[in-house]
Amino acid sequence: MENIKIILYSLIQGATEFLPISSSAHLYLIQGFFKWNDNILLLALGAHLGTFLAVLFYNRKLFMVFRKGHYFLLATISSIPVITIGGLFGIFGFNYYNSNLFVIAIACIVGGILLDISDNQIKSKDKNTISYKESILIGIFQVLALIPGMSRSGCVITMMRYLGINRVLCIKYSLLTGLPVLFAACSFGLYKAAMNNNNVDITKLFLVILITLFTASITINFFLKWVKKFSFRIFSIYRIILGILILVY
Repeated sequence: MENIKIILYSLIQGATEFLPISSSAHLYLIQGFFKWNDNILLLALGAHLGTFLAVLFYNRKLFMVFRKGHYFLLATISSIPVITIGGLFGIFGFNYYNSNLFVIAIACIVGGILLDISDNQIKSKDKNTISYKESILIGIFQVLALIPGMSRSGCVITMMRYLGINRVLCIKYSLLTGLPVLFAACSFGLYKAAMNNNNVDITKLFLVILITLFTASITINFFLKWVKKFSFRIFSIYRIILGILILVY
């Protein structure tokens, strides 16, 4: 049973972290369905490390494309609000929304609708640049990702499409903003493990990291190929259906 938990948790994190469908919502749902309470901190830490390594490995290419780290600076600016507020929530133990299925369902539906509107119904100029002002707007909107169901990548992509930025750059920038956010999540996970005096099972941790890294790498490549031919609408529809199913449940 423990191995099944590790595999399922890692696959879900790797497959949903960078798609605009909310990894946190899916993980909360599976934890509640199977009533998983043990080793969740270990799973979360390993999953965050795995996705961090996946996006770090992919972004080695982006550093060659984005001159002088300009876009990494912008991505860092965009990440400051969500890291700051998320850190405060974590320190003060504010986790009410994490287990509230109604909030998760509404966030999935609202997030899906906003993504579809920004992607398809707002006329886009298909820009391939991001200004400092736009990076701040993206960062403010990304704070909504603290609500399970809203999706961090979904928030970034939604605001970028609203600003008229092309889909491929939306994904690449979303990946880039994932670096500081995932680094902060990993750091907080290590801090919590140390404070709780948890004995970390290195073998299980390594397994979670490996599975998540592999799955996330496949997802990143799939997502980038997808948007070269299609819109984000399928992800919007999926989120709306998921939210409705949760409400019915």
